[in-house]
Amino acid sequence: MVYALVCLALIFADQLSKALAFALYGGGERVSYWLGSIFGINNVYNEGISFSIGADGEWTQPVVIIITCIAAAVILFFLWKLPRDRRFLRWSLVVILAGAVGNLIDRIAIGSVRDFIYMDFGLVPAFSNNVADLEITVGATLFIVALLFVDQDAVFRKSKKEEEEEVEEAVEELQGKGLHMPEQKGELHEEPYFPPEEPGKTDGSDQISRKLPPQPGDADGGGDRD
Repeated sequence: MVYALVCLALIFADQLSKALAFALYGGGERVSYWLGSIFGINNVYNEGISFSIGADGEWTQPVVIIITCIAAAVILFFLWKLPRDRRFLRWSLVVILAGAVGNLIDRIAIGSVRDFIYMDFGLVPAFSNNVADLEITVGATLFIVALLFVDQDAVFRKSKKEEEEEVEEAVEELQGKGLHMPEQKGELHEEPYFPPEEPGKTDGSDQISRKLPPQPGDADGGGDRD
């Protein structure tokens, strides 16, 4: 349920940002710059894919729609099959799914994708994208990080057997230092502590009194005295 709500919220954020950008700035190639010439608002209708590739092809929209639907179905299948403890991997798929569905809505509804976030880093030609594109980028990055480092079956993460061996070695090292680990889970019972007698004091007058509970059969017990 949480995954579905977050996915819907990301899709809504994408559609709302597109609607606001085109309502406030209109369409056209004019760029409203932010932060110098690095970021800005540039509302364009992209009929292709990234960097407007295939924008003039008649096959672009139907092919991309079909591929996106298949990809969304595959992501949903993996979200259903993946165990719940593999949260990092599941969240990355949720973010990718939200971005894919956001652009899919545009392609089905208006025949193109609304791009408005202008970026020019100087390394590649300037381009415009949208919130859905950013979601796909972030989700894909998280997905790669999960597969390489975070997930329990990650490439560069030690296997469960290796982790258990390290724990056993640590326990053996502690036992070698005189620290005994409990074999079974349970409450720890603390033995009563009696401080050592001070040197030179052997009579009972200087010993620390120890109050112990009365034992059955003691003279001071609860029974009647003869």
